[in-house]
Amino acid sequence: MKRKIIITIIALFAIVLFLEAQYHVFHRANRYWHNNGTFSTDGRIQSIGTSNGLRLAYAGNRYIDMVANDDGELEFEVDITRAGENYSTMQFWTGWSNVDENRKGVINIFASRDTICSSPGGSPDMGMQIAVRNRVVNSSSYHLRGLESIASNKEGGATCGDVIAAYFSAESLSGCTSTAIKTVQINYDQSGNVNTDHCGLYVLCNSQSNVGTNRGIYITTASWNQTREYAMFIDTNAGSWTNGVSFNGTITNAFDFENTDGTNAAGFNASYATTGAGAVDGYIKVDVGGNTLYIYLWPGVPST
Repeated sequence: MKRKIIITIIALFAIVLFLEAQYHVFHRANRYWHNNGTFSTDGRIQSIGTSNGLRLAYAGNRYIDMVANDDGELEFEVDITRAGENYSTMQFWTGWSNVDENRKGVINIFASRDTICSSPGGSPDMGMQIAVRNRVVNSSSYHLRGLESIASNKEGGATCGDVIAAYFSAESLSGCTSTAIKTVQINYDQSGNVNTDHCGLYVLCNSQSNVGTNRGIYITTASWNQTREYAMFIDTNAGSWTNGVSFNGTITNAFDFENTDGTNAAGFNASYATTGAGAVDGYIKVDVGGNTLYIYLWPGVPST
């Protein structure tokens, strides 16, 4: 009888160890649920079985799986079905504290190459890659965007300095060597059927106020006193452009030169001597194949 009791106790102890190892059904110190619903642990959270993941589930067949794949990468696999709604797969919300000198990013990504890449194979190091693909037939009312960034000075009475939706900075610092430096490179590849515009950069001015100056594109220089070659450079590799620049719609002046003394490669003087067919009031300086030439400007519209 005593032997049976000992065997029973050992069997029960083995069952307890099995259940604890497989299902964590018993309380462990410093790894428990609080009464307010938060979970505390001094170690790690392990999944059951071989899924290598953690599932966050909500009612209505909505869940996100956080999975470590075979390459050691962390993946978020989402299965959310909500028809007729705008929703986010993942959402971060931050309320910044009322403290001066707070400059915080909701998401901060930092990556550093500390070892030599001897065989890069043409693949760049990237802090973030976004790929959004449409794999089914939709309609013309369906739109696809890889990235949307909105910075909004929104609430009534809100005041701030600059409102910048996207800020990019490419740096090759002192002592470093680079083949080229490009702050933004825009590629568009149209090998299908695009019925209207093929556009590398589209600027839509939606300003509803005449306060200040509207500029579609603003190009300027930093404080370093050196000469830059081209503020804008139009080139071709293969193929060609029919027009370098095209104007359409209501435009008062094709070009506006702020100075009259030649600083902007243009000059004005109502007392210029008569040259050619009439009195010239201005000029535009151009370079043609390394030769400096001048386009003469008249104050009146030519008559027929």
